[in-house]
Amino acid sequence: MMSDGTPASYPNQSIPYINYQLPPYSTAALIIWSLLTAIVSLSGNSIILVGTIKHNAIKLDKLSLVLIKNLAISDILNTLLVVIPGMVTLHARGALFQDNLLVCTLSSYLQFVVPIFNSLVVCALTVNKLMILLDPLKTLSGSDMTGYFLVLGAWICGLVPGIEYLIIREREIVFDTRICRCISKWTKSSKQNLWMILDNITSILFVLIPFIVIFVVTIGILSFLKKNSTLQKQKIALVLSVSILHLISFVPYLLYTVLMNVMKPSAEVKYRNSTVAQLYAGASYVNYLNTMCNPILYYFTSASFGAYIRRCTKNWMGRIGRVGDGEMQNTGTTSVGERYSINRA
Repeated sequence: MMSDGTPASYPNQSIPYINYQLPPYSTAALIIWSLLTAIVSLSGNSIILVGTIKHNAIKLDKLSLVLIKNLAISDILNTLLVVIPGMVTLHARGALFQDNLLVCTLSSYLQFVVPIFNSLVVCALTVNKLMILLDPLKTLSGSDMTGYFLVLGAWICGLVPGIEYLIIREREIVFDTRICRCISKWTKSSKQNLWMILDNITSILFVLIPFIVIFVVTIGILSFLKKNSTLQKQKIALVLSVSILHLISFVPYLLYTVLMNVMKPSAEVKYRNSTVAQLYAGASYVNYLNTMCNPILYYFTSASFGAYIRRCTKNWMGRIGRVGDGEMQNTGTTSVGERYSINRA
């Protein structure tokens, strides 16, 4: 076990790991945060899927609805692939990956798929909304088939980094104790600089450019709203809130990436520094906002979805009440209302 944080290995395990442990209070807070994210994401995004597929709970154009449904699917996948495994390993200090190189490798490759897909879909969603605002008659928003093609392209783009890592063998799988995830690191070789350039190109194409497009288009939508005060803001609020949430959740990670590039060539040493390590962990877990908050935003920005949630809640409470009344009748007891009526009589 290396005190400077250089990759070492667990006892009786072949997977190297970065030896930095977050403070106990940070670990406890991140476990609670991960648990909250998992509960809200799985329940909220499942409701979104059921509501949009069966009950037309969100009133948007067909293309936007396709993108909204797939955003919910990607958030559920991110919860299953990243949030829950991270929560388990936070508690067990990597026990999930000990002696299991296959699980660690799959985790390191698949964790890029959902964030890239998410960025591209939010990018398409905001651009489509701006097109509708600028020229509703010429927009392609009426075609759900366009949405399916966009979604397919986004999933393919999300797989590119993983495929790249599979093709390029000059990498090693390392368990990063700062974020309790397996990551893929370059091994020293004569072609390392060439592969890093390819890595940077992939990051620019699938992460940085979509982020810039979302930022610029969001500014454009806000400017359009300012110039057209009579426009019904309810129709724009949902997409606008999704894009703003995406920007907020990704800003810390982008700042960390810029910081690491500015610090070169000493970045490899500072990469293991406690301050930088906690910044990296914080940026990774702030991104959970993007996984859990969409259902909450839809409730407040979509009148139809908010009404659907309230109607579902009322039905569930009614069923619970009927079950409780049935149990009271079977046991011979009376409900509170019945006792009140008896007392008044």
